[in-house]
Amino acid sequence: MRRSLLAIVVYALTLAASAQSRLPPGVDGGTGGAMATRSVSHYLDLERALADALQEGRRDSVAPMLAPDFEARSAQALDSVAGIDGIAANVLTGSAAPQVRDLAVRELGDVAIVSFFLDRAPRGPHATLYVVDVWQQQAGKLTARYVSEPVRPVAAPAHPRGRE
Repeated sequence: MRRSLLAIVVYALTLAASAQSRLPPGVDGGTGGAMATRSVSHYLDLERALADALQEGRRDSVAPMLAPDFEARSAQALDSVAGIDGIAANVLTGSAAPQVRDLAVRELGDVAIVSFFLDRAPRGPHATLYVVDVWQQQAGKLTARYVSEPVRPVAAPAHPRGRE
């Protein structure tokens, strides 16, 4: 009787320990190949559509994505820039499509804070930007964009990490 009770307790503890060590779906534990979470997939689609529309100069596609009080701030300027002009300033139109990568989402109530690297073409020392976008989730509108240039080029990861 004691042995069977001990075996059951050990078995239960083993199951509990293995369940705690598993990462939730969409979270990369450095092993590569993880699937993106639903919110990462959603905002990745939005950010890529926005980058493509800006690159192609389709202002009519960009305008509905922006909140009426949208503003962009950059590390290169003191003042914010409102509207489409503020968001278009950091994308080179007419060149190869910019690539959104390593996207992460932090949801706080109705606000989603989305950060990612934006690789612009042509490749060069100032081709990558670090972008933080603030989205109103319920309205589906971009409220603010903060852009900075990394001090050193940040290489894309060799394997998918669930954020591409």
